[in-house]
Amino acid sequence: MTVLLEAKNLSKHYRLSHGETLRAVSDVSLVVHRGEALALVGESGCGKSTLGRTLIGLGAPSSGEVFFEGERISGLSDRALRRWRPRMQMVFQDSSSTFNPRRTIGETLAEPMRIHGRTGIADRIAALLEQVGLSSSVLSRYPHEFSGGQRQRLNIARALMLGPDLLVADEPTSALDVSVQAQIVNLLRDLRNSLDVACVFISHDLAVVRQMADRIAVMYLGRIVEEGDVLAVLEAPAHPYTRALLDAVPRPDRPLPPPLKGDVPSPVHPPQGCAFHTRCPLAQPRCAQERPELRQVAEGRRVACHYPLL
Repeated sequence: MTVLLEAKNLSKHYRLSHGETLRAVSDVSLVVHRGEALALVGESGCGKSTLGRTLIGLGAPSSGEVFFEGERISGLSDRALRRWRPRMQMVFQDSSSTFNPRRTIGETLAEPMRIHGRTGIADRIAALLEQVGLSSSVLSRYPHEFSGGQRQRLNIARALMLGPDLLVADEPTSALDVSVQAQIVNLLRDLRNSLDVACVFISHDLAVVRQMADRIAVMYLGRIVEEGDVLAVLEAPAHPYTRALLDAVPRPDRPLPPPLKGDVPSPVHPPQGCAFHTRCPLAQPRCAQERPELRQVAEGRRVACHYPLL
């Protein structure tokens, strides 16, 4: 498969007002192939949204590099990055805050085309509205006149206006009703297949990830702890944290297991050694001393654990 986007040792740290450093993303390396869907999963605060934004230049990395089709895009000025913007777009989580309330939907959808000097705006808008299941009657209306599901469809249409090669979808269904979630997931899956657009799908919902993704990367405290084919990982997790995430999903055929002990450590003061060792039921003395590297344990499967479950 052709590599579309690659991150090498990518980190994103924030300097806090009292002089400490919040390590949102630390030393992440991954690839996204053309046309595939890679899911980033993990608990809230694990850094997956920060990673998604940093991958496409919505915030400069603290260290590391990002390459798009082999060309380095991290560290570019806003002016230099502008030529890459049409090829990398984002679908944000909260559709209600991503639209200008004073602009009609028609004006909002046309804006990316105008900024980048594209022609055929009316035809492009009509085609995309049809693809996301809306009619041209929406163009004269304002964002507050739509339901959450309709706004998310419009959010997706806007992200697709410039014909991107990569979409980063940040929890695109979390603010929606369950029935509407399924519609948006099906829409994204159909659009990805019909348009051959790659997708980084950020979610904490493993059932949705199973439907959407080809590969999965599990994050914990700013690092990837497991990566591989989505079905292989979900059917036979190799990292104890991935196992815990799966065990936390309610199932009618078994009671819920005991929750993980303890709280997620602070990204300002991460534990020494393996960051998960303070909560891991399988932790050994080595885990508190030595941080495990992300290493291959099977074909297409990487795990950062001294004692993987495989």
